[in-house]
Amino acid sequence: MSDIGLIAGTWTTAGAANAGYGNDDRSPHDIKERIEVAAQAGFNGFGIGYLDLLDAEKQFGFPTFKNILTDNGMKYLELEFLDNWFVTDDRRVAADQVRADMFRAAEALGARHIKVGGDFTGGEFDADHMTEEFVQLCTEAANAGTTVVFEPMPFVNVKTPQQALEFIAAADHPAGGLLLDIWHVARADVDFASLADIPAKYIFDVELDDAPLTFEGDIIADTFNGRCLPGQGELDVQGFVDAIRSTGYDGIYGVEILSTEYRKIPIREAVPAAYEATMKFLR
Repeated sequence: MSDIGLIAGTWTTAGAANAGYGNDDRSPHDIKERIEVAAQAGFNGFGIGYLDLLDAEKQFGFPTFKNILTDNGMKYLELEFLDNWFVTDDRRVAADQVRADMFRAAEALGARHIKVGGDFTGGEFDADHMTEEFVQLCTEAANAGTTVVFEPMPFVNVKTPQQALEFIAAADHPAGGLLLDIWHVARADVDFASLADIPAKYIFDVELDDAPLTFEGDIIADTFNGRCLPGQGELDVQGFVDAIRSTGYDGIYGVEILSTEYRKIPIREAVPAAYEATMKFLR
């Protein structure tokens, strides 16, 4: 196992989960098996989605689930995904339930962070409102002993890292920072070199994968079906990593592989391949 903090993101171990479509995106694999496969591959961090998290609580209870993670050398736990945490319409009711569940789980499990995102309906970006809500979210995270990492995406109201920093830097809360995912940065047409200008103190997590430079069709379909292992696509993965490291960032990384082809591969083959492909750019 490497000394580098490397999280096997939710979809990296989820196998043929129905990612991105419908209301049930749970993995068909037992959560204990997923953790063991990730550990055997070399990962020291594990990501889990909301519905699988609730199932794990029912199956084991959080104390036992935490022991499973610890026994497999998982130093970092990532929970996902919280959206609509800042909206003022009727979506907020369901979001607040997810929020409460995730903070409860994070406190019980010692989660490193919770991934949060923007408005998937593409609503307006109100930096002042986002700042106010982000401060509250970060305060709740700190009270639960965890952090929140915001992931800008090209198809939500916060599309770029620079835009996200408008409210993350304004909030300037020690429990809230930025998640940089190479796919989302690339698809938002952000020059990787510009990432070197981001203050390292605001970068809380970095996710790696790869993809073709261009795609056809719907961008949502592309994000769930078109990614590949680092080094198997056309993105400048090393340039991305080097730009982030030039900020002084020395934190953890995650690998998030989402593709039609990857979901066909048995997880005992897929997960080690994801680890080795990613580590080539981190060693």
